[in-house]
Amino acid sequence: MRAFFESDSWFMQLISRFSSLAVLNLVFLCTCIPIFTIGAALTAMYDVVFRMDTDREGKLIPAYFRAFAANFKQGTPLWLLFLLVIAASCVNAVTFSGWGNPIGHVLFVLAVVILINTLLVLGYTFPLLSQFDNTKWNTLKNALFLSVANLPRTLIIAVINCFPWALMFVNFYAFIQLSFLWFVLYFAAAAYFNSRVLKKVFDPLR
Repeated sequence: MRAFFESDSWFMQLISRFSSLAVLNLVFLCTCIPIFTIGAALTAMYDVVFRMDTDREGKLIPAYFRAFAANFKQGTPLWLLFLLVIAASCVNAVTFSGWGNPIGHVLFVLAVVILINTLLVLGYTFPLLSQFDNTKWNTLKNALFLSVANLPRTLIIAVINCFPWALMFVNFYAFIQLSFLWFVLYFAAAAYFNSRVLKKVFDPLR
């Protein structure tokens, strides 16, 4: 029992990792409040979680804000582009679904396809931005290529990223009941898991 609580035991390491992710989740949410900063916040969060469990881990909060500042100029316009496409796709899907004719059905399917592809590419864009120096457009092209080339991993990442928002639309009451999870841990834990999925994709590219 005594060994259970020693600093190098698996239990204490697990507690330490959960604590770090909880702090990261809080910092991430605070820097997302202006909305337009979400791209830089996502990039900074991925920069931190990719460093975890390596000799580059360092101090969490200083590392986060360094990455946030370094990626603000690229992360912000990329996020605004994604936000625009996602919002337009959702509005179009709702609009076309109410037309009730064949053209409306075709346009509805097209809007949904664009939305899904956008979400799949988004799952790679900010992790790529956190790990590789590149232009915005090359980052987008690489994200598109990698999302198609690694489809099973891409679908896993998309499910993890979209779960809270899908739950909000399907069962808003359950979403509210789990609100403590979103605020305490979820987004950082999701990024941490995604980084482990993406590590095998990114390592050959370094």
